[in-house]
Amino acid sequence: MIRSLQIFRDVVESRSFTEAARRNYLTQSAVSQHLKMLERHFGSSLIERGNRLIGLTPAGRLVYDAALGILKQYAHLEGQLKKPPREVSGTLRVAATLSIGLHDLPPYVTVFMKQYPKIDVQLAYLKAPQVYEAVLTERADLGVAGAPEPHPQLKALLFKKDRLVLIVPSGHPWSKQRRISLSRLDGQPFIALQKGSLIRRTLDRVLRRRGVRVEVIYEFDNIELIKRAVEVGVGLSIVPRGTAVQEAQAGSLKLLEIAEGPLEYPMKILTRKYGERSLPAQQFINSLLSSSR
Repeated sequence: MIRSLQIFRDVVESRSFTEAARRNYLTQSAVSQHLKMLERHFGSSLIERGNRLIGLTPAGRLVYDAALGILKQYAHLEGQLKKPPREVSGTLRVAATLSIGLHDLPPYVTVFMKQYPKIDVQLAYLKAPQVYEAVLTERADLGVAGAPEPHPQLKALLFKKDRLVLIVPSGHPWSKQRRISLSRLDGQPFIALQKGSLIRRTLDRVLRRRGVRVEVIYEFDNIELIKRAVEVGVGLSIVPRGTAVQEAQAGSLKLLEIAEGPLEYPMKILTRKYGERSLPAQQFINSLLSSSR
């Protein structure tokens, strides 16, 4: 019954049998069978199937509202029964975007592992959409991403903030400057994150508001590739400061503060809205928040 209620919840929240099947590693036929079993059990139709949009019958609304509470209580019970009696141990699966995983998380992970040596920390570097997916499908206990997109099934907790800076290659005519106005970027060759990310939309909006048009030469899906392109002189870019500190120290890039700034880059911890967090996950979140203050 618990499994069927979980599948029913996913159908309602995703409004898709296909998506619910994918989240639960089932076929659409299996999802339909679980829903039919619930309908037989309650003696009522739960889903309105008369149009392309999935809707709830009055009975379906009652079952859905009750299911949320039941699933939350079940997850809490499971967590209590599995909780170690004395010391925290177990596995912690963290999904992080590449730049945050490489540049921001390592010192925090080191502190956490010293504090909880019996927790096996498994850190996966993924693209932002894959981070959300890993958390939603419970392949990760939590995720960490920069400027994450809002999602109805995810909670986003602010972890830390960075600021955006302009990066130019060493030897660039602007490399001796400390600050730069966005107006100077008009007509400049630019390396950008792919369209769709929150940081790209934010930059596009800021530049458009100031009447600045950059010439986008390349679009990449991660900041590491952007930095490599800037280093070889293909164009300029704007990235979170923390991601380019090592290159600035090595002399391959110069970081310029934005005169109209600061433009902030929030990093957030992502967890599922429903279901109990594991004890290792909760302790890691506590550690991140206390260490970043």
